[in-house]
Amino acid sequence: MSYPSKCEVSFLTGATSEEVEKVSLWVEHANKVINDYFGIVTSFDVLICRGRWEMEVQIISRKGPCTFSIYNDTKFVGITDYRLEEIVIRCDIARFGHYLHELIHGIISKSHTNQLREGFAWYFTLKLTERCRYVRPSYPSWVDMLYLYPVNRLAEIVGDEFLRDLAVGKASIQNDLLPRDIQDLFLPEEVFYSKKRYLR
Repeated sequence: MSYPSKCEVSFLTGATSEEVEKVSLWVEHANKVINDYFGIVTSFDVLICRGRWEMEVQIISRKGPCTFSIYNDTKFVGITDYRLEEIVIRCDIARFGHYLHELIHGIISKSHTNQLREGFAWYFTLKLTERCRYVRPSYPSWVDMLYLYPVNRLAEIVGDEFLRDLAVGKASIQNDLLPRDIQDLFLPEEVFYSKKRYLR
């Protein structure tokens, strides 16, 4: 079954034909998983780099207002830049779950706060890999506390179908009626991160 793939994959460094094929297949498969669940795929371009230095160059060149999601497992495997609509993945250490996680970021509504987008991306990454847990990206314990715990609670309140629509901007919610820890996900980034700094 075919689906609308909108993103382009570009290599920022030399790659063997085997690497190009592997990355292309992983992006294609991640988009298929996302399309099967959400009914859409990302239009963000995917940039592939190799090594810590190349990834750090990408991060430094994008510094400024908090316009991208960055998952820091001390190796910087992937980032999603919402402003430029680009996903950068470090192919030498990324697993399938990293591709899936970043491509999910590419479909989440830009109107959400950074921490809510991060929470949605982690929640749906884990949900869509329930049967293949070995492909999941590893993550530090503070991801559970900052993002997964409140989004899981939100899912218990509104249900997965509504949460899916909320994530992609097809639904809205009156967040001031939610429990305090869930409301925090809707706060401006500087307020959220100053309140949660002790968890990292």
